[in-house]
Amino acid sequence: MDKNEIEKLRGVPLDAVLEQFGAQRDPQDPERNWKTHAGRITVTDGKFYNHDQQVGGGGSIDLAMHLGGFKFKDAVAWLGGNVGRTETIQQYQAEAVEHATRILDTTPAPKLGIPAPDAGKTTRIRDYLTKTRAIPDAIVDHALEKGRVWGDKFANAVFSLRDIEGRQIGAELRGTYDKPFHGVRGDKGLFYTGTSKSKTAVFVESSIEAMSYQAINPNSLVIGTAGSGREMMGDAARLLEGKGYKIVDGFNNDKAGDRLGKALQEAVVAPVEKQRPTIGKDWNNQLKAQRDLEKASITER
Repeated sequence: MDKNEIEKLRGVPLDAVLEQFGAQRDPQDPERNWKTHAGRITVTDGKFYNHDQQVGGGGSIDLAMHLGGFKFKDAVAWLGGNVGRTETIQQYQAEAVEHATRILDTTPAPKLGIPAPDAGKTTRIRDYLTKTRAIPDAIVDHALEKGRVWGDKFANAVFSLRDIEGRQIGAELRGTYDKPFHGVRGDKGLFYTGTSKSKTAVFVESSIEAMSYQAINPNSLVIGTAGSGREMMGDAARLLEGKGYKIVDGFNNDKAGDRLGKALQEAVVAPVEKQRPTIGKDWNNQLKAQRDLEKASITER
């Protein structure tokens, strides 16, 4: 909203406020100067200045607060009762718009920070990952101990996201209630798990899928990419290829997975090996299905 539109909203001229307080125009400058109980006041373009008190402000609500000694809420009520309800609402809207515009023009938008760990939620996070997601206890416990995974105050499972230098820059969140939330906080990055001994780097779509792939194929370095852009994914793949790693496309069994696989291949020189889940869309689906089969096999014995 520009200045002209804001001015149209203004419903209470400063002159009307001054008159309601019994102020008198100064004969030497009746257009701008007023004699009031609080001192000599000059009005200029919606702003006022009290020369005797050496204070000023802008807008009729501010002026009512100054002359009446009101708090904001009482000043609005006084204007509504003495000048007009509709005009006061318009004034309130105009000042709110002006204040919001000033904030937006001068204050950078803050980023959502990485959630702090809440030790009281660790048991819930562990149960969610081991029971609901069927990830082995050893993998979950190791991730918790290393600070790669933790619980926040809302009982979200929080996964540490890092840049290609290994610095923590963000977090991927998974809700643990019936309708789970999924999102990213901080800067977008990559989730690392598994081992580098085999010189095989498998790229998958999320942190939970990375831990699930690790459970099925424990001798790989697994990188979850859900919190990263394709540029960071490509940079990581090129860096690992330069260190002698075989790059593997382990993305989901769907069109989105195909697009990510294509982007991964375009980022490196050597052919990328494709390994997609054979049961369900993603690696957690496959892990849970394998666990169910194992349980059924034990029961039959």
